Amino acid sequence: MTSEVVGRTVLVVDDHADIRELIRFHLQMKGCQVVEAADGGEAVELAARIHPDLILMDLSMPVLDGYEATRRIRSQPQLEDVPVVAVSAYCDRNNRQKAFDAGCVECVCKPVEFEVIDCILKKHLPVN
Repeated sequence: MTSEVVGRTVLVVDDHADIRELIRFHLQMKGCQVVEAADGGEAVELAARIHPDLILMDLSMPVLDGYEATRRIRSQPQLEDVPVVAVSAYCDRNNRQKAFDAGCVECVCKPVEFEVIDCILKKHLPVN
């Protein structure tokens, strides 16, 4: 799988630096380019600027939560097809549905395991 994701850009959005660092490290080991955002507002701005191949979006953040950030990203025509995967400690049925309604293609629970990240990459980053 590594060769399939080399050079692909993933935007990792989480208000906890340690979580971003852990995910960034794993993605970089797979060959991805990683850009980080600490809140939803920053994520919207970065997504518009870098046009990532995939976004891993925390749902509960200050400034702008992941639901609203996803809606704003989805509203931009150049980003409407970028897969946004919700990553949350709150994966109950209600929050999953809210994530899907906002435009997320999947919702995974924290703490996210590396095997889950690998599955997300394989599923949402088509082979070039």
